[in-house]
Amino acid sequence: SYTARITLADDSVADIGCVTRQDGEGIVIAVRHQSAKAVASNTLKLQSLLEGYETIDSGNIVIESDGKVVATNAVEPTVLGVFDLPATDVFIVDGIKDRCLAGKVKLINADGEWYLGTFGKAHKFYVYTYAPARRYFEVVAAVAAGVLALYSGFIAVVVMVRRRADRRRLTDLLQQERDYGDKLAKAAREASSANSAKTEFLRRMSHDLRTPINGIRGMVEVGDANADDLQKQTECRSKIWTASGLLLDLANEALDMSRLESGQVDLNLVPTNLVALNCEVRDILERQAEERLVTIICDQQTLNHPYARVSVTHLKRLLLNIAGNAVKYNRQGGYVRLVCREVEPADGAPVYEYTIADNGIGMSEEFQQHLYEPFCREEQQVEGASSGTGLGAPIAKQLVELMGGTMSFTSVLGQGTTFTIRLPFEKCKRSEIPQAVRADAGDGDALQGLHVLLVEDNDLNAEIAQFTLSRAGAVVTHAKDGESAVEAFAASAPHEYDVVLMDIMMPGIDGLEATRRIRALDREDAAITPIIAVSANAFADDRRLSREAGMDAHLSKPVSSQELVEALAHIAADAS
Repeated sequence: SYTARITLADDSVADIGCVTRQDGEGIVIAVRHQSAKAVASNTLKLQSLLEGYETIDSGNIVIESDGKVVATNAVEPTVLGVFDLPATDVFIVDGIKDRCLAGKVKLINADGEWYLGTFGKAHKFYVYTYAPARRYFEVVAAVAAGVLALYSGFIAVVVMVRRRADRRRLTDLLQQERDYGDKLAKAAREASSANSAKTEFLRRMSHDLRTPINGIRGMVEVGDANADDLQKQTECRSKIWTASGLLLDLANEALDMSRLESGQVDLNLVPTNLVALNCEVRDILERQAEERLVTIICDQQTLNHPYARVSVTHLKRLLLNIAGNAVKYNRQGGYVRLVCREVEPADGAPVYEYTIADNGIGMSEEFQQHLYEPFCREEQQVEGASSGTGLGAPIAKQLVELMGGTMSFTSVLGQGTTFTIRLPFEKCKRSEIPQAVRADAGDGDALQGLHVLLVEDNDLNAEIAQFTLSRAGAVVTHAKDGESAVEAFAASAPHEYDVVLMDIMMPGIDGLEATRRIRALDREDAAITPIIAVSANAFADDRRLSREAGMDAHLSKPVSSQELVEALAHIAADAS
């Protein structure tokens, strides 16, 4: 096959195609002729390409070839196909040729007006483009104005947000300063209140301490003045004993309050017969009530679980605190009723309800609002009754809460008061309760044959202890300090001492270190001989330190003769 196009003299063309014959010899020729006009109408011209580019949008476009304008959107071609550009356009195009580099834009001034112009080079053509600069500057100005407006709006928003944040920050700072000022004022008030409370505490303690001390010293003088009057001597000793009891109560209450507020009170739960404990409380109350002719009624109902684990010291302290006040602030001939019964259990543990009721002077409504505040005391007094410390009720309240119970009261002025205390206790078996050994401190056989090593640095306390123990039949060896105690024990025959009574606070080697050294001796009895602390250190930590040092028990001073003898009665029974 063969095809070709032949251009004729009149610019017309003839398209020729040839193909070999299949049915014989020769070729087949086909010719198609197109006139020049037809060819022209079917040819893509540059001018036709510029028809869509309006000068108002795209600017003026001029295309030249060999220095002649072959196409433009600036003017229409003449009849002969010639483009006659205005003088201004010619000047602009010439300026572009002189000043511009390909692809670069330059400002051209023509007849006092500025134009932006540029040019590019095609295969055989140069394309020049230009437009009034004013148009672009207006667009740029509009865009710049829009951008400026947006920027201004953004800045305004940022400034507003920042000012709002600054105001909020300033408000927060002012609030913090006010809060800080309030805290300072509150701290100042609390400090002032604490100082006032301390001053009031010292004032009341000074008064309450001086009153029994004055009574003790006064009774000693009265006794000295009546040396030959045995009845008067007995009376003086009784009053001295009572006054010293007031001093002891004051010290105990102050220490109890301090320990409760600092959280240093630990409950020592031991298997206890609640019926026996309640009877002990009743016996103590009856001795107190005899002087005021007050009757104690102990209505101890049948308890389903009479054996429970309780902190004996704290339970006695609680009951004697409330019931003791009921006796103290009662009338002659009045009564105090102590009732103990079981109520509905809580979480499987039995709950014991103690009711302490009296028909005494009662409390005013105003005082009832402040009953649990330390050092708060009722103005009214009972004839013959000393003023209390104002710590009894707060201590009782905190003891009840420490034991996981509740306490409430009702009172009518002039008619009496009723306290209701509910305490949950863990039940135990009777076999878990150690059997108490009763002994009379005045019985010469109570501690017969018991050999005691007494370690005490205070001569007066040593004299009292030796008197008490010797009167009960014990054989006492006195060591004045811890070092002497260790030496005396080491020098003794095996099992010579049945028990060691050890003071804690002593010069040189204290009681704890002395106990550790005795336990460390290389002899059999050093590990098993009972060592009992007899110390004025009465805190729970002191008891714990005593146990850790190797002591078997802890007695807090002042120790009564009866308490000391009964504590040693078990050991005496085992030694005999």
